[in-house]
Formats: sequence, C-alpha cells, structure tokens
Amino acid sequence: MHELSLMDEVVAAVTCEAGGARVHVVRLVVGRRAGASPRALRFCFDACTVGTALEGASHDIVETDGDELLLEEVEVS
Repeated sequence: MHELSLMDEVVAAVTCEAGGARVHVVRLVVGRRAGASPRALRFCFDACTVGTALEGASHDIVETDGDELLLEEVEVS
C-alpha cells in the first residue's frame, strides 16, 4: 500500500508549507491513471496526521481522468 507513504509525504509537505500554523483544509487532485487509490489516500490521511498541525483537518480529494497527483489547496490559520 504505497498510498501510506504518499500521504506521509503530503503531510510533510503541508506541514512545511504551513510553517507551524494550524491546517484546516487539504485538497488533493488525483488522476485515475496516477497509480494511487483515492479511497486508500482518504483512509491514510487520518493515520498520517495524528500529532501534526493537520490533525482534525478536513481533506478533499478531487478525482480527474488524468495521471496527476497534486496538492491543490491548503487552508491554514
């Protein structure tokens, strides 16, 4: 299940981008040909965010027909 390592990398990137601020929303774009399961990514989000600035944040995964896996938006306070 490589989605766990992918989500761990997303959490690390968002944590760095947030600079210590509390994260409220994370939105990813995942293409159907990206080789990552949106369902598995959703499952991994909560496990990967425990004890981080993202814990309790809402997460949205937008599915497309492409092959992209992008961090589209992060809302912090």
